[in-house]
Amino acid sequence: MTQSQPEISPYDTGARYQPKLWQPNSEAVAEVMRSSEAGDTGNVDFTNGENSTVVTVNVSRSDDGMYTVHLMPMCDDDQIRVELHREKDLAVIEPSTSRPV
Repeated sequence: MTQSQPEISPYDTGARYQPKLWQPNSEAVAEVMRSSEAGDTGNVDFTNGENSTVVTVNVSRSDDGMYTVHLMPMCDDDQIRVELHREKDLAVIEPSTSRPV
């Protein structure tokens, strides 16, 4: 009988970065939660194979009902591409085509 090999995930190969709940430290998170401010609660860090944060992400809903995905790159701006996968098409935002607001 042979042992089955464990399945290698995209996280294991580095093809997809590992999500980790963002917590600068437990005291800071507890303070944000006590104050009832959104602050940094809900941020998710995505780390690379060296355990360095590549990007921090969170999603919020504004008063007009729109969902906004907030990305905070922790690498060079020209290393980030955003792909919005929709039912019928794909929208890609490249660093050279984005515009500051």
